[in-house]
Amino acid sequence: MGQDPNRRCAAVRLMRQNANGGQFPLTRPGVRVEGRRLSGAADLRPDPCPVCTAPPEPLMSRQRAALRLSLKALTAAAILGGLFALPAPASAAAKDPAKPAAAKARPAKASTPAAPACYNRAEHAAEQLMRMHTEMMVVGLTCRTVMPDKKPFDLYQDFSVKNRALLSSSEASLISYYKRSGAGGNATRQFDMFRTELANEISRRAATIGIPQYCANFVDRSAAAKDLTADDLRTLTSDEKNAGLMHLASRPLCDVKVVSGPDPVIAVAQASPAPAAPKAATAKTKAKPKQKVAAVPAKQSVAVR
Repeated sequence: MGQDPNRRCAAVRLMRQNANGGQFPLTRPGVRVEGRRLSGAADLRPDPCPVCTAPPEPLMSRQRAALRLSLKALTAAAILGGLFALPAPASAAAKDPAKPAAAKARPAKASTPAAPACYNRAEHAAEQLMRMHTEMMVVGLTCRTVMPDKKPFDLYQDFSVKNRALLSSSEASLISYYKRSGAGGNATRQFDMFRTELANEISRRAATIGIPQYCANFVDRSAAAKDLTADDLRTLTSDEKNAGLMHLASRPLCDVKVVSGPDPVIAVAQASPAPAAPKAATAKTKAKPKQKVAAVPAKQSVAVR
């Protein structure tokens, strides 16, 4: 009765191991063992050590433990999501409206000055020479297959080589004008755009005149221009009276008064809309009834006596 429970459990374990190893049976004589079931008049002895073996943990308790863990994780995630969804603090909200105000407070950059509306004498003469040179280029490219015997493109190349210094000076004058007009670093690009637009304008004019007629007139002019000297070109581009021609330029001379300016803008007074007609009276006059006319019989019968 006073035996230690731990010793009793150890003795029970040893007896079970001996029984499993076949050393001695756990049943009384006359009891047959079939697998794990006992047959015969055997009285099953209760487990002498109920505290040594614990019952297996049921499956339901393990599932509840797993669910309990997942619920903890979901609860933590929900709390974090709620924290992120909270509105920004007042200090952060106050910073956002300050940004547009700071942007408005920045001083506006000074706008580039408008391009002058006129040329000085050197710039005006430079544009005239560029027009002549561009015209010869278009003639050479357009007419070299129409009049190959006169070699119009060779005339253009010879003129370019002969008057290289004067052409370079004219280009520099126009680039200086674009710089002065506020183009800044894009002055060379502005000059290239001017040459391209000028060549396109001349090509459209040649197409309007007709290529054969255009070549018949302008190839001979290119041949005459190739024989001009530098002084002849200066007179041709800067002295309209002695050159006997009228110059076309994108801008007038600054020291020449323009006789006729652009037409003034006249404000046209718009007539006020006519007043709306008065509404007709709601009470309508009744139409007079038409007089009834007796119907004339179609045929009248005459009694003969």
